[in-house]
Amino acid sequence: MRYSLSKVASLATLALACALASPSNAVELSKHLSTIVSPEPIVRIAPKYPINAARSGREGWAELSFVIDKEGDVSNVLVKDTSGSNDFAKEAIKAAKKWRYKPAFENGKAIQQCVNTVRMDFKMGESASEGTVGVSRRFIIKYKKAKKALEEQDYKEVDTQLALMMKRKSMHLSEHNYMHMLAAEYEKAKGNKEKQLFHLSRIAKSFVRQDDEKQELSILYQMFILQVEFNEFRAAHNTYNRLIKLDSAKPHLGKLDKIMAKVDAAVASDGDLIRLADIKGNDFWTADLVRNEFSLTNVDGSLHTLDVRCVNKRHVYTIEEDNTWKLPASWENCSIYVYGEPKTSFKLIEHPLGT
Repeated sequence: MRYSLSKVASLATLALACALASPSNAVELSKHLSTIVSPEPIVRIAPKYPINAARSGREGWAELSFVIDKEGDVSNVLVKDTSGSNDFAKEAIKAAKKWRYKPAFENGKAIQQCVNTVRMDFKMGESASEGTVGVSRRFIIKYKKAKKALEEQDYKEVDTQLALMMKRKSMHLSEHNYMHMLAAEYEKAKGNKEKQLFHLSRIAKSFVRQDDEKQELSILYQMFILQVEFNEFRAAHNTYNRLIKLDSAKPHLGKLDKIMAKVDAAVASDGDLIRLADIKGNDFWTADLVRNEFSLTNVDGSLHTLDVRCVNKRHVYTIEEDNTWKLPASWENCSIYVYGEPKTSFKLIEHPLGT
């Protein structure tokens, strides 16, 4: 028996730290936040559904980055993120390696291309686009216990129930989403904005159904505010583009536009843009750049390799102490992948344009 939890998350209070008022016309974003032109695919093989996952009814997704060579073949496939299952990531990699793209040309010569975000979804149910809707009795028991504990500020019990949920090997994406909604609410209550953003991002990547638009608005709005706060400006730009498509966001467009105007001004300013970084479970940390000159500083631990992937160029560098890189202006929409030892922390500093 399955249950619907469509009203689980309440709409967050849409308040900003400062008073904002602006017409709801979209701001003109800087060229550094411009829309990425996707390479043109010729062949895209669908990934196989892992047998064990299908048998247990497990759903998930994998997000990849890869390089397209001058002949249009895919190489250097990198798993950027997953819903937590390695078997989905493996099948996504196998499929991506069989893809082919139309070669890109620059000044009459074939060039490398990079695709920094491709997500493959593994969903079951009547509609592959939606996946399985509803949650199991076993899940809802744990969820209600955690929800009650959170309301009573019994954080030890919340930790226990969330850990039990995460141990389940047969969760549907709808169950994943409700778990992450609860976890985001929990981290917000504790004041841990970084973890709150992590859980909100998980939900945003795998909405099973978008019939509760108020809930979607709440999730995306909270994400947007946190992304701006953490100087994740490219991610904020993408979230903004999703928000303005929602009918329920219309009363807030003026505020959203005002914030994006401030983001645009920050990118074009003569001040440094600083992000705190640390390598966690993976052996790399990734960021989308909005400027072409940057440094990696205040390294606590060990970094060794920098992989720069742009729409029309890829280059790998060796990292030395307090390195600074200035990428050619012709390298467009670049993302970086910083490799090092686990638990290494550092700062990414993007320097003013034109310096």
